[in-house]
Amino acid sequence: MSLVVILTAFVLTALGCRWLAQHAARLRLIDMPDARKQHGAPIPVVGGLAVLIGFVLACALAGRLGVLTEVAGPLLLMLVIGLVDDARNLSARFKLLCQIVAAGWLVYATGAALYAMPLPFMAGHLDLGWAAKPLTVLMIVAVLNAINMIDGLDGLAGGCLSIASLALALAAQAVGRPELAQVAAILCAAMLGFLLWNARWPWQARAKVFLGDAGALAIGMLLCWLILTLSLSWQGFAVQRVPLTVVLAPVAVPVIDLFVVAFWRAAEGRNPMQADRGHSHHLLLEMGLSTVGAVRLLWLAAALIALTTFAAWRAGVQEGRLLGVLLAGSLAYLVWFRLSWLKVRKNTGASASGREHSLPEATPAAMPRRVLFVTSGLGVGGAERALERLLPGLQAQGLSVAVVSLREPQAVGQSLRALGVEVFELGMAPSRPTPMGLWRLWGVVRTFRPDVIQGWMYHGNLAAQVARLAVPRAAVVLGIHQTLARPELESRATRVVIRCDALLSRFAAKILYVAQAAVAQHEAAGYAQRALVLPNALDTALFRPDAAARAASRAMLGVQDDELLIAMIGRLHPAKNHAGFLRAAAWVAEAWPAARFLCAGLGVTPNNPALAPLVEQVALKGKVFLLGPREDVPALLAGCDLSVLSSIQEALPNAVAEAMSCGLPCVVTNVGDAGRMIGDTGWLIEPGDDELLAHAIELALGEGLPALQARGQAARQRIEQNFAVEAVATRYVQMYRSL
Repeated sequence: MSLVVILTAFVLTALGCRWLAQHAARLRLIDMPDARKQHGAPIPVVGGLAVLIGFVLACALAGRLGVLTEVAGPLLLMLVIGLVDDARNLSARFKLLCQIVAAGWLVYATGAALYAMPLPFMAGHLDLGWAAKPLTVLMIVAVLNAINMIDGLDGLAGGCLSIASLALALAAQAVGRPELAQVAAILCAAMLGFLLWNARWPWQARAKVFLGDAGALAIGMLLCWLILTLSLSWQGFAVQRVPLTVVLAPVAVPVIDLFVVAFWRAAEGRNPMQADRGHSHHLLLEMGLSTVGAVRLLWLAAALIALTTFAAWRAGVQEGRLLGVLLAGSLAYLVWFRLSWLKVRKNTGASASGREHSLPEATPAAMPRRVLFVTSGLGVGGAERALERLLPGLQAQGLSVAVVSLREPQAVGQSLRALGVEVFELGMAPSRPTPMGLWRLWGVVRTFRPDVIQGWMYHGNLAAQVARLAVPRAAVVLGIHQTLARPELESRATRVVIRCDALLSRFAAKILYVAQAAVAQHEAAGYAQRALVLPNALDTALFRPDAAARAASRAMLGVQDDELLIAMIGRLHPAKNHAGFLRAAAWVAEAWPAARFLCAGLGVTPNNPALAPLVEQVALKGKVFLLGPREDVPALLAGCDLSVLSSIQEALPNAVAEAMSCGLPCVVTNVGDAGRMIGDTGWLIEPGDDELLAHAIELALGEGLPALQARGQAARQRIEQNFAVEAVATRYVQMYRSL
C-alpha cells in the first residue's frame, strides 16, 4: 500500500477543507447555530466535499477508481441531495425518500444484501429470504442518519468515521481483499485530513468545518458499500467474507445511539426522528464533561468496540456470540441512558423533549458552567483583545461561554466567532441604550441561561446588572479595565455610567480589576469593597520573538538592519498621549539618526489631523510609520527593538505585556500597574513629561542592541510567569467556583 497515496488523500483533504471553507458563505454551505445547534458561530459544512475530493483523487492516483463503480451512482445521488439540503434545507420526508432510493439503487443494482443474519449467542444464521433486500435498505438508511446526527459536535463525526474506515481497512486486509483495504485506508487518511479542522486541538479552540449533509450522506453510503462488500457475497461471485458483526462494530456508536434515542422519543409519544439535544454526546455535556472530554470518550468507545470485536473474531469467537454481546451491551446502554437522562433532567429542570437546558441553581460547591460576558464593544482595543485571548482558555477548562456586545458588529467579534465563541451584537450607539437593545439583551440571557454574568468595561458592567433581571439566580461579576486617575478624560456619558456602576456594585458578587492601582481609586469613587485583582491574559505563543517575522516586517517597512525601530501601540485616545510620544521621538531622532518609530492602533493614521503636524516635524521626516489598526501586531512587535508607553492613564496596559512577550524591553510611564509589569527589565518615568520620556528612550538606546535583547529575554520570562493565558484562565475558573 503506497504511503504516497495515503499522504495525498490526507493533504488534499486538509487543503480542500481550508480552501472550501473560505468560499462556503458564497456557496451557502454554512451551518447556522440555533437553540439545538449550540456550536456558537456559523460553521462551513464543506468537510464532506473536501473528503470526497481528496478520496477520489487519491484513488485515481492508486488506480482504484474501477473498484468504486458499483457505488458511484448512489454516492453521487447522496452528494447532490446533501449539497442541496446544506444550501436550502430540504424537508425531512424528501431527504428520507432520497436516502431510500439511493440505498435501493445500491442493493438492487448490485445484489448486495443481508441474505442471512447470525443468531445471537448461537451458531448458524437465519435465512432472510425475500426480506433480505428491504432490510438491507433500512440498514443503509439507518447508518446514513446515524452518521448525519453525529456531525455537529466538534470532532465527533471526523473521529468516529476515521476509526470506522481504519477498522474496515484492517478487516479487508485480514481476508485478503487488498483493493478494498487500500480504498478504506485512503478514506481513513481523507477523514484524518478533515479531522484536522473538525476537532478541537491545543492550537484550535473550535471546529472550523463540519461534514455537512452532503458529506455525511455520501461518506455514509461509501461506508455501507464497504460493509456490504466485505460481509456478504455478491451474487454469482464468492469471496471470503468478514462477519457482519465485525464490519458493523466500527459504526456501532452512532447507530446504537440513533436507535436508543429514537426508542425513547417514541416511548414519550414523540416523533422518533425529531431533532433535539437528546443524544449521547449531549447527555455527556449535561453531565458535566467538556466538549473535548465528551468527544474523546466517544472516540475511545468507538475504537474499543471495533478493536475488541476484531480481536475476538480473529481469535475464533463465533459470530453469533459476537452479535449477542453487542446486542446485550446495547440493551444495557439503553437502560443506562434512560436513567442518566432522567437524572439530568430532574437536576436541570429540562423538559421531556430535551430541548431546554437550564442548569441547576449554583451553590458555593457547584462549578458554574455557563458564563455570559457583557462588553461595551468589540472594537480593536486592549480590553477587547484581552477578552479574545481569555475565552478560549475558559472553554478549554470546561466553561460554556458567550459574549454580548452592546455595539454594532466589530473586528474582535468576528475574531471570536472564528474561534467558535457565540457572539450577540445589539447594535446600540455608544452610551445610548435603547428599549429594543435591552429587550434583545434580555432575550439572549433567557436563552443562554448563564450561571454567571461577567461585565466587561464600564458600559458592559452596567448592562450586566440590567441583564441579571432576566435570570435572577445568576451571579454578576464586574470587570474594571482602567484606573480613575484622570476621570476628566472620559466623556460625560461615561462618567455617568461610572457613577451608576458604583451605586449598583453592591449587588455584584465580585469586582475584578486588572490592576492593583485601580482598586483604591474605584473604591474611593463609591465602588463596593469586593475587589479581586486578575491580570489580562496574554497568548505567549502568539506574541513571541520571531526572527522570520522580524525580517519580514522590517523589510515591509524598509527598515535597515543597522536602524533601531521603536514601537508605540495603542488606539488614538487622550490617555495614550500620542502627541507626547511624537514630540519625544523628534528629540530622540536628532540625537539618534538611526532611530525609526512605529505607531499602530485605531485612528493612528497619517491623515489624522491630530497627528499629521507632529509627523511633519523636520527631525521625523520619513522616520515615522503610522499604520492604523493592524491584525499583525505580533509580527510588527517582533520587528522592533524597543517599546514605549507614553500614557497618562492606564490600568494594566496590554501593549506593554504584548511587547514584553515579544522580547522587547519597555520604556513606560508610571501609570496603573505598568511599573509592576516591567520590574527591572525596563525604564519607568513619570507621566506627562515629554523631555523626560525622550531622555529615557535615549538611555535605552545607549545600552546597545545586545543589552536591549538581554532585557527583552528577561521581560518575556516575566510575562510567561505572570500573564500566560492558561494561568489567568485557571484563576478565573477558581474565582467563578468560589461564587
